[in-house]
Amino acid sequence: MMEYWKNSYLEALKLIDTNSILSKGVVLGFNVNIDKIVKISPEILSNIPQTARIEDRLSDNHCLKKITNIEELLICLLQSISEGKADEVLINSDQVAIWIEENFVISRTVMGGQAGIMANLLKEIKVNPVLLSTPLSSPDLNKLLNPSIIDPTTNCDTFQSKTEKTAETIEPITHYVFEFSAGKYAVANKIINCDRSNRFIGSYDKINSLLMFSEEFRKYSISNISDYDLCVIAGFHLIDLEIHTSKSYADIFEPVLSLIRKWKEVNPSLIVHLELAATRNGDLKQAIIDNLFSVVDSIGLNEQELVSFLYCIDKSLSVSIHSTITSVNLFKGMHTIFSKYPHLRIHLHYLDYFLLLSPLVSEESIFIRKNSLLISSLFAAIKAKNGNIDRRADTKLIDYNISKKGLEELQNLEIHLKNEWTGDNGLINNGYIQTKSFTIFGIPTIVIPSPEHLVGLGDTISLMSILYEINKLE
Repeated sequence: MMEYWKNSYLEALKLIDTNSILSKGVVLGFNVNIDKIVKISPEILSNIPQTARIEDRLSDNHCLKKITNIEELLICLLQSISEGKADEVLINSDQVAIWIEENFVISRTVMGGQAGIMANLLKEIKVNPVLLSTPLSSPDLNKLLNPSIIDPTTNCDTFQSKTEKTAETIEPITHYVFEFSAGKYAVANKIINCDRSNRFIGSYDKINSLLMFSEEFRKYSISNISDYDLCVIAGFHLIDLEIHTSKSYADIFEPVLSLIRKWKEVNPSLIVHLELAATRNGDLKQAIIDNLFSVVDSIGLNEQELVSFLYCIDKSLSVSIHSTITSVNLFKGMHTIFSKYPHLRIHLHYLDYFLLLSPLVSEESIFIRKNSLLISSLFAAIKAKNGNIDRRADTKLIDYNISKKGLEELQNLEIHLKNEWTGDNGLINNGYIQTKSFTIFGIPTIVIPSPEHLVGLGDTISLMSILYEINKLE
């Protein structure tokens, strides 16, 4: 079984260098920001002041929608550590951002935001053209952006940032990425056991929360959308109604929906993929579902985002999955969304395996999709190992440490599917099962024991998978 999947990866590797993707344009929006990486270990956290007083608040399981003070920042960080899960919460305070800068060591500053990360990655692997909507013209941001990316807003000052004098040195699109390692974290008299390295993001973002794009981007994208095969949109989790005091969610979404409709009118074959992210506000999650799920062709999400968004559709199932995350439960969650939106391609990226549920696909597309998932796992592995991807050839420099847990989970899911559904082939030996109403793909991932960088892995997985899929590898 392990040998089969290693050989499958080796076959997929041969397809990475195909030139078919070089002229396939990708347009991206709408969140681009600056990520400041902060390494967190039990030793580092023990030296951070003010952790002792939050001990009593860690057990209440209260889900904070925003961070307004230092105490709330530490609570959110420690909750993420205690569950070993990725999370993101908006920081709504200049003082919190300043405190982070003064009390933590910034290990490096990199391009952030799903759209920004994906745009740079596309240029590294020589995809052209790449069109990106940026939220403001900033020297700090421009230094992180590949210069060959088409950015109609670069020379505009429409969204030049304005901050309070006390925070004038911090860009209002700064996301603090706390990358924590597994271990035992001491908080006063309480010990938190973290079984899995992951990251928590505190987003000090006053610009992406507006979900705005420039008139220059709108005009340019409509005029040139025929040059693009794929559009990836993200950043909706940052929307903040407190900034839009006179607007509803419908008002905020309408400009984006209108733009997508115009793109589709000009280029009906354009594929639109929505990459989801941690979203605390229940009303916002519902608005994302109501406004976008019926419009886009594909969505990407991790297990926590699946549980979170499923809560708006099937609360009891969401709670059940949250308490017991297995491949069978994750499939049930995906299928519940698919049942309501049966046109969607739903790609779930998890540590040990990927699942992709969609309408029925052709025999030719089965081969293409399976290989695209394997390719996305290769790209994610090299990014996790090195912290970045400099070129496509990097994927040849990886050890094929295929997840045993992933194989076990896929085997459990295969048993469930064959008991509950009538389907052909199997996940373990073929990577997919075809039923009368849907096709489900499952592949075990390559595990990197000590990942160098965690942010952007999900974005990398979703982007590489759909990019190679739509370009019909043969």
